[in-house]
Amino acid sequence: MLLKFIESRYLVDASIDDCSSLVQKALNDIGLRNLVVKKEAPPNYLLVAYSPGWVGKALEIEFVFKRRQNGTEVFVKWPYTKEVPTESEDIAEFRRQEQERRQKTERLIEEFKRKIGAADVPATQPSQENSA
Repeated sequence: MLLKFIESRYLVDASIDDCSSLVQKALNDIGLRNLVVKKEAPPNYLLVAYSPGWVGKALEIEFVFKRRQNGTEVFVKWPYTKEVPTESEDIAEFRRQEQERRQKTERLIEEFKRKIGAADVPATQPSQENSA
């Protein structure tokens, strides 16, 4: 199954060492079903899977953490829908469902951001890594 993703970067006022557990707690708090850590490479990487209900298999959310002077930058790659409809699916209905899933995922992401205390990283200003 090909998927579409919402990708974003956030700045979290926490150490890179604390971010993985902070993210996992936030994902549990927003009510993702059957949340499982698939891969973890502390302190820089976390891959979790959950069952969103609209698809028969679990979807994976990828997190990459980078140390910054003013906290930790969190890159998130969150899937929300299939890329192409099957031959039996009505195109108009597929597009409606795709938009609905994207909106649901965006609401989940906003709630997730609130739980971890994240701020958006401006796209025009590259962050400087901490030399420590």
